[in-house]
Amino acid sequence: MLDLQQLFTQTQEDYTLIPDFIEQLLISDIYCLATQNHSQKVEFRVLETPEGEQAIPFFLSLDIIQRDIGEDVEYLIINARQFFEMTQGATLVLNPTSPLSKEFQPDEIKAILEIASEESN
Repeated sequence: MLDLQQLFTQTQEDYTLIPDFIEQLLISDIYCLATQNHSQKVEFRVLETPEGEQAIPFFLSLDIIQRDIGEDVEYLIINARQFFEMTQGATLVLNPTSPLSKEFQPDEIKAILEIASEESN
């Protein structure tokens, strides 16, 4: 079984793998730069995209965060589907510090969640 990062990389050469990647992503845990206060409220870090938009970064592995951002950065591990649901309306960026990254626009996230919801019924 391919790990999620390998599958993500392969989608660049074979677009037919994108649905498999999305399906695996939604059931996987991801890493996001965030803090959680004493009342369990989560605050996600936001970055600016090259186009000047605000986006919430998330990562497929802790290694990428530690290598690219630092060892002592605060992060949360969260299920990707839950993350998508919590951040609806925001632009998200997968692995923003890597050569291979992916921006998820709000409409795209909404469609992914709708399709996933229909498939689970």
